[in-house]
Amino acid sequence: MVYRNKRNVSDLVKTKSKTIWWIVFAVVVLIVGVGSWLGYDIFHSIKNITSDSKKNSLLSLFDGKTIKGQSEGRTNILLLGNGGLNHPGGGLTDTMMVLSINWQEKKMAMISVPRDLWVKVPNYHYSKINEAFFAGNQNPKISGGGGKVASTVISEVLGIPIHYYVSLDFDGFRKTVDALGGVDIYVDKALYDPYYPAANMVDYDPFKITVGLHHMDGATALKYARSRETTSDFDRARRQQQVLTAVKEKIFSLETLSNIKKITELLNILGTHIRTNMSVNEIMTLWSGIKTIDTANMTNKVFDTAPGSVLVALQDERGYIILPKKGIDNYSDMQKIAQNIFVPEVTLAPVLKIQVLNSTGKAGIATEASQLLKTYNYSVSSVGNSATGSIPSTIVYNCTGTTGESTAISIAKILQATVKTKTSCTNYDIQVILGQDRVLDQRSTSSL
Repeated sequence: MVYRNKRNVSDLVKTKSKTIWWIVFAVVVLIVGVGSWLGYDIFHSIKNITSDSKKNSLLSLFDGKTIKGQSEGRTNILLLGNGGLNHPGGGLTDTMMVLSINWQEKKMAMISVPRDLWVKVPNYHYSKINEAFFAGNQNPKISGGGGKVASTVISEVLGIPIHYYVSLDFDGFRKTVDALGGVDIYVDKALYDPYYPAANMVDYDPFKITVGLHHMDGATALKYARSRETTSDFDRARRQQQVLTAVKEKIFSLETLSNIKKITELLNILGTHIRTNMSVNEIMTLWSGIKTIDTANMTNKVFDTAPGSVLVALQDERGYIILPKKGIDNYSDMQKIAQNIFVPEVTLAPVLKIQVLNSTGKAGIATEASQLLKTYNYSVSSVGNSATGSIPSTIVYNCTGTTGESTAISIAKILQATVKTKTSCTNYDIQVILGQDRVLDQRSTSSL
């Protein structure tokens, strides 16, 4: 009897062992199967995106080749937004910005170029820069295509090599945001555009959004990024940079990267609506490289015509155009800024420490205001609640005298606040106390 029990136990152990190994084997097969399916799907989706199919093969998925500019320390990618086939003027670029990646310092920068900049387009004529993409697509066999021509023009204007271009149409952008489940955007300035075009491109579809944190679907994010009738192109460029940063963060979030279905949906969308001159292995290398870069310290530059800028606007027989202040074709000032986008300007005032305090009685206002100031590259050193109780209006205290006067004024303009001086300050140079005027459709789960 004892022997029989031992035998039964032995058989049971063997049976369980076999069962465990079959489970392990099944899991491995499942992982390999899903991985192979996903890899195949990734390959074909990305192959549709790329404009040079000669570079692409299944083996290129496993090629560790670096991308252009990486060995020199900086890669520049031209991002082009256009209406696409279903929109009037869809061949013109609505958005032109350069994404620069500093590989050594693990930093990124976005540089927006105004679409009304007057330039000479190769084998075309002088025109607004947003026509470069359209001109290149007229005879792509000779010009190399719209992306190549636009890259050539932007490279000449900014004085930096453009290693790659990526073009995305409006429908692709909208579908991408929806596939991500929407993005969270902090709106720092209320926007109302009664002339935003309707889907039929004949009627109007008025767009309105209030100050505060908003969860935007694809249609809303597109309107927020494109609206320009009641605001400037330069404000729009800043909003576009803001939206792209939010999209990048959402794509590289654990929520997205761990969702195979969502990744597949994104790839199918991008395969239809995006075009680039990057090869498969270059896209994969770029993906693995930038997903670890923190965009909290991203540098944002919008070339505009504000006082003190390097550009000027004028209206003549050519319509509304923008030119360099030093004269037509003289882009030296723009080039200096673009080439040194990652180098702090020695002429700038020292970095000032900013304290942001919530005096509204509502949670989350200080956190949202600090995030807003960070998008303008201000250094917020501390965030908290004010001990003074609720106040009606926001106040910006300057504790530095003339040193931080211009910074305090700029922050006050952003927050629509009043500037006052303060002599007794500890561990900060500028203090922002947020009043009830900041409580406008704010939505936050933060404790400050």
